[in-house]
Amino acid sequence: MVEHNNKKEVNSKNTDNAIYFDFSYAALKLLGKNLYSNAANAISELVANGLDAKAKNVYVYIDMSDKEHSIIEIIDDGIGMNYNDLASKYVWIGRNKRNDEELLEDEKKNVMGRKGIGKLAALYLSNNYYILTKKKGDSIINQWEINLSKYQDSDFPKLDRISQKITLVNEKLWEKNQQGTAIVLNNVDLRRNGTKRIEALKRVFADYYLVDELTSKIYVAVKTDNKSEIKFEQVEKNVAFKNFYAIYDNTEDSKYKCIREYIQFTWLSKYEHIANKKRDTIVYGKNDFSYKGKKFFKTENGELLEKEYELRGWIGVHSTIEVKSAVDKSFIRNDIYQPNKLRIYVRNKLAVADFFEMHPSTQVGANYIEGDITFNILDDDDLPDIATSSRQDFLDDERVELLISLIDPIVNALFKVRNDIGQKIRKENEDYEDGLKKQEEEKRKQEEEARRKAEEQAKEAEQKKAEAEAKQKEAEQSKKEAEEKQKRAEERAEKERQRTRYILNVSGVEDKNIMNSIHSIYNMSNRVKENLDDLSEVVQHSDKGMKKLEKAVVSNQRILSVSKIISKAGMIVDNNDASKQVELNLFISEYVNNVLSCIYDKSDISIQCDIEMDDSKHMIKIKPLSFIMMIDNIVGNAIKANATKLRIVADDTLKEYHIIKFIDNGDGINKSIQDIESLFEFGVTTTNGSGLGLFYAKKYMNDIKGKIEIVPNEDNGISVILKFRKQKN
Repeated sequence: MVEHNNKKEVNSKNTDNAIYFDFSYAALKLLGKNLYSNAANAISELVANGLDAKAKNVYVYIDMSDKEHSIIEIIDDGIGMNYNDLASKYVWIGRNKRNDEELLEDEKKNVMGRKGIGKLAALYLSNNYYILTKKKGDSIINQWEINLSKYQDSDFPKLDRISQKITLVNEKLWEKNQQGTAIVLNNVDLRRNGTKRIEALKRVFADYYLVDELTSKIYVAVKTDNKSEIKFEQVEKNVAFKNFYAIYDNTEDSKYKCIREYIQFTWLSKYEHIANKKRDTIVYGKNDFSYKGKKFFKTENGELLEKEYELRGWIGVHSTIEVKSAVDKSFIRNDIYQPNKLRIYVRNKLAVADFFEMHPSTQVGANYIEGDITFNILDDDDLPDIATSSRQDFLDDERVELLISLIDPIVNALFKVRNDIGQKIRKENEDYEDGLKKQEEEKRKQEEEARRKAEEQAKEAEQKKAEAEAKQKEAEQSKKEAEEKQKRAEERAEKERQRTRYILNVSGVEDKNIMNSIHSIYNMSNRVKENLDDLSEVVQHSDKGMKKLEKAVVSNQRILSVSKIISKAGMIVDNNDASKQVELNLFISEYVNNVLSCIYDKSDISIQCDIEMDDSKHMIKIKPLSFIMMIDNIVGNAIKANATKLRIVADDTLKEYHIIKFIDNGDGINKSIQDIESLFEFGVTTTNGSGLGLFYAKKYMNDIKGKIEIVPNEDNGISVILKFRKQKN
């Protein structure tokens, strides 16, 4: 294969159905996989091929519903290719399209590609793709496939003609074109490219080309799942000009007119008067900086050639790069898209994504710079090609140095005005804060002085008032305490009188059950002793009252001792407690609610009687005095066991017995008691009592052919269960 004037001999291996590349598979694979850093750049390169083919419209369709096996279609309405174009141009790696004889001089200036390797972008994306192409007037649509998966490194890959019709997803778009090319890429692995990154292709393309300078239009549609509709949207440049504080502009369409006449730095919203202050924006133009001229450059063979150069475009400095604080709400900045970059273009195509990556700046303000600059001398046909193989940077060259020398003064001026306004605002802020501090300090001093005087006056008045109130309160308190103690003592005495009257009433004058009476006397004497203890607090400051109290205590103690001795000795026989026929539920309810509620308050124990009256009549013959003594003993034992609650319930579920349960939450049965039945034995006690209460309770229940049981509760305390044999009607 010999090259003459950008022409080459067609490979002799070619047939009507096969067109061979002039590079081995290893070379194609190496170039294709290492030219590009991401899928977006590779797709952009394929779009550039369509633009170079004079396409008026280029459509990019991406179906990533299966990200590992994505499908990409790139359809243009350019001049297309026939068999000869494919054989003599497409498979020629390194062909400079600008040297094509059929191109006019003005057309050559607009050709983006130069190295002839842009077609390898398809190999970066997929090892298997289709080319569909047609030229105006041709009735034949050329359909070709390249599948690199079947080649060895030393093989020369080829395009294979496809006879069977290849149907595109966007078939209608393709069919309406009388000429053009469609690239269909299969099994494109986009797993490393997030959905948002691919969906942001419109912004990527808008930055990859100077779309406002193009005569062509680019459309993009991305399908992320099977349910998504295909919707193409035109790629348009969207710059947040209203967010700029200053701009340099030498464009013909006057981009500087897009910025505001003034701007407010809303990130100072904390200080309203500063945030709302209008700052006049700054505009630099052609007369402020050098941007064009003539210079001698070295050609490929080392000769000097004078060429004209011109830097065109705009560079702006943002007032803020925080999205939430941006004045222009169209300002977008996130992990996917970073607009604050100084982009360098050649022939309307992105050459350097960020000037500061090629020429690092130590200025903090570099993050605030954004701009679109065209400098075509970087890719002049008469001068050496200095673009890197990745076509995303330039080699060191005098033209790069010239570009830096032109841009640096502009950027430095923008840095300065941004820095100056920052310092000015900080100074205003400091002055404002100092003023606030002085006002607050003066106000604080005045308030402190007024507060001090008020406190002194209030303190003096309060002191006098407190002294008078203290004397009055002391007298009232002493009187109140004496009255309350006397009242409590009288209430306890009245409760005892009520209980005594009730017992005498229910027992009758004929009752001669001396044993039970003695035990009741013993219990009542204990209550008298408690009342005497309370009375002692009332009369402790009275010598005469104390002497009478001492006599009462001694007399009561003698009664306790005698009743205890008589009860222990069993000297009196129980034989004469008069029996009475009563309705059991009613009798217990009335006694608990009318007597026990008066004797015991909540500080002693809370007694709850849950016995409900029903249609059943539980008529029982009992000895009232003995029965009351038994209930008193059960309540007294619960109190001695530190119970705070006692619940009394009735159970009529058994056929033979009617049951009354006394359920307390006290300490339960003493651990020293091995046999519960022993509690009913004569003289057995765990509370320092007489040991007769439960003994007589069981004796009484046996006498009326009933039963008494003690059962430990599951949580705490015990249940005393009384079983009364039901009487026949």
